[in-house]
Amino acid sequence: MSEVAPEPRPPAPTPLGALVLTGLAWGTMVLVTVLATPATGGTLGLALGCALGFGGAGTLAARQVAAPAERRIGLCGFAPRLLFALVLLVPWVLLASELDNWIALLFPGAKEPAADQAAFDGLATLEVVLFAALLRPVLEEFFFRGVVQQGLVATLGPARGVLLAASLYALVRASLGVGDEYRTLTMGAQALLDGLLLGALRLASGSILPGILLQMGVVGIGLGAVAAAAWLPIPGFNASGAHTPLAWLLPAAFSVGLGLALLVRARPPRVRSGA
Repeated sequence: MSEVAPEPRPPAPTPLGALVLTGLAWGTMVLVTVLATPATGGTLGLALGCALGFGGAGTLAARQVAAPAERRIGLCGFAPRLLFALVLLVPWVLLASELDNWIALLFPGAKEPAADQAAFDGLATLEVVLFAALLRPVLEEFFFRGVVQQGLVATLGPARGVLLAASLYALVRASLGVGDEYRTLTMGAQALLDGLLLGALRLASGSILPGILLQMGVVGIGLGAVAAAAWLPIPGFNASGAHTPLAWLLPAAFSVGLGLALLVRARPPRVRSGA
């Protein structure tokens, strides 16, 4: 007697499922952060909230992904030729900072460019580096570009799937600035563009690893620029100034544009579910 082949699993999460899943992860993050912060401090409390919220919700949702789940989620390697494109995309940090400068024009006095990041030292520096440059990129790429985007791309197609995943990512990031209109707008706008860039990188590579590496590089450059402001001041970026000079922005834009062109060429001709 022949065995009946099991019915293939439908793509998951669906758009509605992605919205509910993101809300669940966000709610868990907020609750854990609020409860843990008095004992652990702001950064460590947020790190714990992100780990339990997005790490926990992403892990549970990954169980519903059709086989081969690891590849659909992007838990795999990527072509070495994309490393050059990754390096070219790192100057994105300068362009994102300039977006912040333009938004600041809508909120006079809201931003002091030379001091828009607090000076960290000792344990505080270690906490920020471990969370912003190491833990958060892994959690966000696993959840948004791994679990969420693969389901949305499978149900909506590449363009709309990446856009919706990036929009959810932007809403979560923007929520961290609630209470301050300037921070909410800058964090949300930057996260939307970041999400589109990271989503395209996920499509081109088939892996979440390039996005993790890019986030780590961008955050590392940003933190390093603050530390190096005394001997390498860049107006509008890590030093006083309404805008960053074109002498910095134009090479950055050229580098990012070339990196995106390489990604387009590297994208596989047929996009598989979750790719």
